This record gives sequence, C-alpha cells and structure tokens, in this order.
Amino acid sequence: MSLRLLPLSTILCCCVTPLLAQRGDRGGEVQAPPPAHIKIPPAPILTAEQALQTFTVPKGFRVELVAADPLVGDPIAMQFAPDGKLWVVEMRGYMNDVDGKGEDQPLGMIAVLEDTDGDGRMDKRTVFAQGLVMPRALSLIDDGVLVAEPPRLWFMRDTDGDGRADAKTEIAQDYAKQTNPEHDSNGLGWMMDNWIYSANHTVRFRYEGAGKFTRGGTITRGQWGITQDDVGRIFYNSNSDPLRIDAIPSAYMKRNPDFSATGTNVKVTPARLPTFPGRVTTGINRGYKTLDQAGKMTSVTAACGPVIYRGGLFPAEFRGDAFIAEPSGNLIKRIKLTEKDGAVTGTNAYEGSEFLTSADERFRPVNLFNGPDGALYVVDFYRGILQHRTYVTSYLRKQIEERKLADGIGLGRIWRIVPDGAPKANFKSGLAGATTAQLVEKLGDLSGWVRDTAQRLLVEKRDPAAVVSLRTMAMTAANPLARVHALWTLEGVGGLDRATVLAALAAQDARVCAAAIRVAEKLLKPTLDAEIVAKLVSLAVRPELAVRLQLALSLGEAKTPAADAALRALLIAAGEQPYLVDAVVSGLARREAEFVEAIVREAKAGGVAVKNAVIAATVGALRANDTARLGRVLAVAADSTAPAWARTAVLDGVDRAMPRLFDGKAVPAMLSAEPKPLVALAAQGGSPESERATKLLASLGWPGKSGMAAVAEVKLAPADQVRFDKGKAQFAALCAACHQPEGQGLAGLAPSLVYSRWVLADERILASIVLHGKASDNLVMPTLKAALDDEAIANVLTFVRNSWGHAAGVVTTETIARVRVTSATREEPWNDADLAELSQTMGGARRNRGARGGLGATGAPGGPVPKAP
Repeated sequence: MSLRLLPLSTILCCCVTPLLAQRGDRGGEVQAPPPAHIKIPPAPILTAEQALQTFTVPKGFRVELVAADPLVGDPIAMQFAPDGKLWVVEMRGYMNDVDGKGEDQPLGMIAVLEDTDGDGRMDKRTVFAQGLVMPRALSLIDDGVLVAEPPRLWFMRDTDGDGRADAKTEIAQDYAKQTNPEHDSNGLGWMMDNWIYSANHTVRFRYEGAGKFTRGGTITRGQWGITQDDVGRIFYNSNSDPLRIDAIPSAYMKRNPDFSATGTNVKVTPARLPTFPGRVTTGINRGYKTLDQAGKMTSVTAACGPVIYRGGLFPAEFRGDAFIAEPSGNLIKRIKLTEKDGAVTGTNAYEGSEFLTSADERFRPVNLFNGPDGALYVVDFYRGILQHRTYVTSYLRKQIEERKLADGIGLGRIWRIVPDGAPKANFKSGLAGATTAQLVEKLGDLSGWVRDTAQRLLVEKRDPAAVVSLRTMAMTAANPLARVHALWTLEGVGGLDRATVLAALAAQDARVCAAAIRVAEKLLKPTLDAEIVAKLVSLAVRPELAVRLQLALSLGEAKTPAADAALRALLIAAGEQPYLVDAVVSGLARREAEFVEAIVREAKAGGVAVKNAVIAATVGALRANDTARLGRVLAVAADSTAPAWARTAVLDGVDRAMPRLFDGKAVPAMLSAEPKPLVALAAQGGSPESERATKLLASLGWPGKSGMAAVAEVKLAPADQVRFDKGKAQFAALCAACHQPEGQGLAGLAPSLVYSRWVLADERILASIVLHGKASDNLVMPTLKAALDDEAIANVLTFVRNSWGHAAGVVTTETIARVRVTSATREEPWNDADLAELSQTMGGARRNRGARGGLGATGAPGGPVPKAP
C-alpha cells in the first residue's frame, strides 16, 4: 500500500492552524477568558514613587529607588563599574505594541548613569552607544565594553574621553540571532576561571589584553541570565526551570568522545516551582489554563535573571542563596540552597509567599545582580507587554488590548533591596584608581562583587608587580576565599608557580584545595611536573567531597600510573558520591581496558561507584571500537574467576552501549571485528553470564558474521556520495562542536543524533528543525536558516541521515528550498509536541525507516563511513 504525502505547505497550515489567529496559539486548545468571579484589578502606569508603595518584602527589608524613567528606559541588563557608574542595556525596540512592530529599528542604547550628588540615586545620564538593534548584554572589560547586538559582539571604546563610544571592533558575528529575543545569547559574565560565559550560547571568550579576545567552545546554558557562587560554579535557568548548576566545569565534558558524562546542566529545583504572586495574574500568556481559582499563576513561567547572593549586607543566612526574577508573576523568588552529599538542591525559602511581590502588573523584574555595596539590585523592565510576539496567544492579546497594557513604553526602573538599617547607597567600591597592591587586598573583601571585580581588574592590568603579593595571598591568607581568588588571578596573569600551588594544595579548607587542584593542571603541560602529580595523588585520602571530585577530574589530565591508581582509590572509597564516576571516566579515553583490569583486581568487593565506573568504561570501550582494547574488557566477563559483580558490570556496559531508537528499541550494533571473549562466553553455556552473552551477541554484528556482508557493501549513487562527503566535512566544521564528531551529543549542550526520532523521520521535518531550531529539555538549538544555504543543509542532512548506522536516504536542495518557502513565517523554534503533530499529519510516512545498524554513537572509527542504500 502506498501513502501519498501532502505538500508541506498544506501540512504546516493544518498543524499550525492557529496562524490564523496568533502565533502562540496551539491547536485544540480552548482559550476561555478568566472566570467571571475573578476580579482583575486595573494596571495603571505608576510613577516610580507610586510603584514603590506596591512592594511587599520580608520584615526587616526595604526597597529603594536607584534610577527611573526618563533617566532610564526599557532596561534589561546592568553592570556597576569600579567608579560607581551604572552601565545599562536598553532594549527600546522590544514589543512596542502587541505585534512587535519596529523590532528591526536601531532604537537600542547603552546608557551610563551616575549619582553626582551622593544621595544614593542616579541623576545623570550619558548615552555611550546608540542606534543599536535589540542589544542584549554588556560586559565591562579593560578600557572598553563588550556589547551584544545580534548577531554581532562588539568591543566598544571611548578614545577621546567624552563618555561616548567612538571605536568598535567586531569580536564575533555569531552572537545570538535576530529572530527570537526570548532564545538569544546573553549574559557575558566574567567568571572565576577568567572566561566570559553567556546564557544560551555555546562559545565562551577570554580576554588576552590590548582589546584581543580568544574564543572556546562550551555548553549552552539556560535562557536569560547567568551567575556564579563563591567558588565559581555557574548557575542559570529557563522560564519554567528556575535553577540549574554546572556541578562539574563543562570543559571536562568533551575530553572523552566515547562517553557522555553528566554533571553539567543539573537541576537544582523542581521545574514549575510553586509561586505566590501578590496580585491576580490573568495577563500571562496561557492564563486560560495555568491560573488557580483566585486568578493567580501557580508556578514559574518566566523565571530569569538569577543571581547567587554573595554580598555582606544581608543577614548571614542569605549568603549563597539564589534569587530568581519572575516578571510574569511580578515577583522575586528566593531559593534556599543546600549542599548535601555532594549535590546542591534548592527549595522555596518561604512557604506561601515570596521575597518580593508587587501589586503592580507592570513591575517586570528581568535581571538581578549583586552590587558593590552588598545590596541586591533589580532591573525592572517596567511595562505591560512582556511576552514576545512569537508566542503571544489570542487570550493574551485580548488581555493586552482590553486593559491597555501596550501603553507606557520606554519606561524602566532600577531598584535596590537592603536590610533595614543599611546605610545610604554608595556605589563607589574604592576600586577605581586603586593601586595593584590595593586590588590584591580587595580579593579578600566580604563582597563577592568586589572580589570578582578586583580579580578582573588585575587580570586586565597584567602588572608583573602583582605576582609576588598574589602568591603570598594564595599561600598564607587567613581568608579562604581570598586564597581562591588569588589562585585564579595568578592563573589569569600567567603567574602560577610550583611553590604556590603546592602550598595551596596543602590547605585545610576544601575550597582552597579544590581550586589549587584545578589550577595545578597548568603545571602538567606541556611538561609533566612530577612533584605536583605526587602531591595530587597524595590527596586521594582527603574526605571532602569537593576535593575528591576535583581530584577525579584533574588526575585524568596527568595520565600516569600513580594518577590512575589514585583515581581507582577514589572510586573504591567513594560510596555513591554524585558525578565522581563521570569525572573519572571522562578522563579515560582510550585507556578503559587498563582501568577495568586494574580496578577488578583491586576492588574484589566491588561497590556502587566501582561497578558503575566499570559499566561506563565498558560503554566507552565498545563505542571506541578498538578491537584489542575491547577484547581485554570483554575478557573480564568471560573470566569465571573474576568477581561476579565485575562480570555483570561488563555485560551491563555492553547492553548500555547498544544503539537504540528513540523509543528504546535496540538495533544491531556493528563492531569492527568479532568480540571473541563474548563469543567464547556464550559458547560455555550453563550460566546466567553465558545466557546473557548469547542475547547480547544477537544484537551485535561484525565483518564475516552471517547476514552482515550486505550491510558493508551498500553504497550511495556517485552523485549522492559526493553530497554525503561534502556533508561530512561541513558537519565536522559546523555541527560537531555541539553534537560531537560521532553524533552522540553532549549533556547540557546538544542531544544525540544517533537513531534520533527526527533524524530518521520525514526529511522535511529534519529540514524544518535546521531552519527554525528546536527547544527541549532546557536546550535550544538555534535557527540556521540565515547561516546555511540550501546546498549546505542538504549536504549535512544527507550525511547525518546516512551515518552511524542510519540509512534514511538522501536530502536534496529542492526539498530544503520548498521547506524554506512554506515555513517562511515561522519564527519560534520547534518543540517535540509540534513536531509530533507535524509527523502525525504526514500519516507516519517514512518514519524511522532508516535504522540500519551501527555502533552506539560512533560507528567504526578508522573504517569506512557506512554507505546508504
């Protein structure tokens, strides 16, 4: 029976019928108005003084105004300079009406605000840069400022001292895009490790001096806003997912291509964390299905702008807690963070209330920051319309129009939250004009903002005179956080030396020791420092979980017998410490066999961490597909004298490495040679291990095995092979950094493409994803419709659909061109629900027809790329 496919234009119209109304509408949803019993209060435009009266904060706190319209308008991000001036990003082109007209106009600005009379309120405005289209972020660096104006990242400078930018250098031309500001890069935070990170972006930057920057790959993080804690762990969030953490520095995640480690993009709180607004919130986008009986939202829907409080002004119990902006609910949430058994978790700090609520619907906190004085600063994008036009529903449009929420454009406020009794705001930190010695001293300040800024200024200056005092601080300072910052400042200025690192490694404080372990890696390359390695190895007996975790990461860089033995010792003593197994195995690339053999000898009793490490190492060995090394691992399962836990763990690893479709069904995996130990085990018979080996072999193939020859001989037509080869090269250049060279993906960065539901579906679905992006699981793939032409997309998709065991057919430029035209009005990224509806409309045609068999995520390295029929 043949199935006739509908034209894609018909499909898109059928499955996105809400285009007839609003782009945010979803098929089948009834958008009923709020129930009649809900009394919706008015939402008048308030002055800043009036708005101040609408706030409710916990007893013992107060809110103060720092700046207000007309001095500032449409603020979305800010940063205090060392001299106390406040730099503000103004996105004045955003949603000036419900249809978002004028979004492409150069209305944005970078404004600099000053408090000239010392009364704690800004009173002077200087426009540093104007004529910007939808600017998103800034970061003060040296004598200039990084400014994000999608798709470019500029380094702007004022060379004549008039306070206005007159020189700019392009640092990147792929920073965010111009179609969907809710899913664009932002943040530009200088973090503890001297790299500049962003939310929603897979590139980090490092300042090298003299206006020069280098770039490096990283994972994508959250949606809007990025922050760090006192030891440099990065936190972020997305609208319905209030807080996540990188428990492991992301740079370690990519060093083993055959193992997908976890430890980044880790949930800290449950998604949809309950909220307790101070007013009715009927004006949220999907209020027709998300409000309680009182007309209030029940969980976060616009969480953004997180900050870890690191000031010294609030009571001590607030330090290290997270504050989250929730502009849809007109509130700020405090999340109490707890670290136990190596895991960070968060809960609402208040039951039934929030840290700050407002009765003013136009109060829109979109970003939160620590200030130089220890206060918490709030960027208020004061306005009625918050939702971008891409997602506005018919329900919300009616709310906006009926209640005139589109009125009042170009307003905005900056607020300061402090405890009662706090002194008047003083924005000057004492860092402007500070000597090198004074900056070093400030690394021990109580305020995290002061410490971070002093570190940045020292790294920017690169004054050789700082090195001696930094080394002294790193070795002997009484304040552990001063020692941590001194170590990282030394790393930034190139001043690390053996004596300093050895002294810091001996620190009793776990934070200092962990930081020293990490920076010690600088002394392992290009020439291995044996004394440093020996000291690292000796630390394996330390009980602190933070020390043990960083040691597991850093010892993997040493690659010496002693270091490997210490890694095994960490696992044997580990219990169930989170992420330790991932940390160890991430550093074992191509060394899995030696590890498995050794730990099986040493850990006769096994243990949770040991068993899980053997499973993970077996997965890596199988996916690496090195016949000799894989044979050594499999030999453990076939060895009747090996501990039972070890034999089971190896077989578990083989099973876990099996390629599977999105629904969990296994497909044949191709090895480069016969797995002789597994075959021998199956032939033994009479044992559970033998029976299991027999079942596993049924899902494994190799050259010479019956039924496998036909797969190896399949080839593409000559013209299609040319397209495939071009796509292979383009994938390596454009896609492999996120999806990894063998398509296996990377946690927190990009999903696996291997046997992906949508990779093997109708090629038009995959083309639509590439053109418009896809959002899922706190990850957002950006649109590539402007970056890639039809030829490049067709090449890459042909490669992806016919690699790693896929046989899903060739994609033509004509197909891409048709999809580009028929989906031209789509602006938001796809999600799984939309794609499932699209696929269903296609009648399931050709879905998942291309699973031919391959090895996990890697195919057969060193051999020919599988050819498609």
